[in-house]
Amino acid sequence: DKLSDTYIPHWSPETFGSFWWNGFIFSILFISIILFMGRYMDKKTRLYLTYSMGIYQLVMAFAPELAQLYNGKFVLASDLPLEMCGLSGILAGIVIFYRNQTLFEFLYFWGICGFIHSIISPEFTGGNPSNFQVFDYYVGHSMIFLVPVWLMVFMGRSLTKGALWRIALYTQPVLLFVGTINWLVGGNYMYLAEAPIANNPLILTREWPWYILLFEFLMIIHFILLYLPAKKSSVSSI
Repeated sequence: DKLSDTYIPHWSPETFGSFWWNGFIFSILFISIILFMGRYMDKKTRLYLTYSMGIYQLVMAFAPELAQLYNGKFVLASDLPLEMCGLSGILAGIVIFYRNQTLFEFLYFWGICGFIHSIISPEFTGGNPSNFQVFDYYVGHSMIFLVPVWLMVFMGRSLTKGALWRIALYTQPVLLFVGTINWLVGGNYMYLAEAPIANNPLILTREWPWYILLFEFLMIIHFILLYLPAKKSSVSSI
């Protein structure tokens, strides 16, 4: 086993089971309701909701980890916010208050990709989840889709030309850094030590390191598919 004894095994619900459907439907309804509300809000109220989403994301990105640390239950191999969705959650809070273009583009590609796969093939990295962890999982993953879409639809944000290739390139040193952390603490952040256990049809092999190369190829395909509609609607030439 590549992972240390302190690593907490992941847990994934049965695909199309009742747990899966409850989470899927909740996420779709949550996103739809927030976007619907945003459409009919006045500018001031919409701005308040935008900042509220940012505060929520930043609090929920760090509060559970700080609670684990305070209770003496923090596990380096499992509790660092180094999953792609975890980093996207932090970015979702940051870009609302700090309008950096590169961070927004990271969030757009990472967040939407992360949301899609976390909903169709959910995997809980802390083992069998509590009710709070289930709620946090589905709200948090919905938010990493909702925030970039919200900022584009209501706040005038857009991608810059060539964003997909730039973010794909910038992702590589992040993977190297996270892989190094995995090696040091015996973790599996970003699934760089072992393949996900979730029943995702795109995982054609779980043999290391070939599944990582597959993920790199699929990342480019996903980024292209996300870039095309954004390019048609709002990509700027900055």
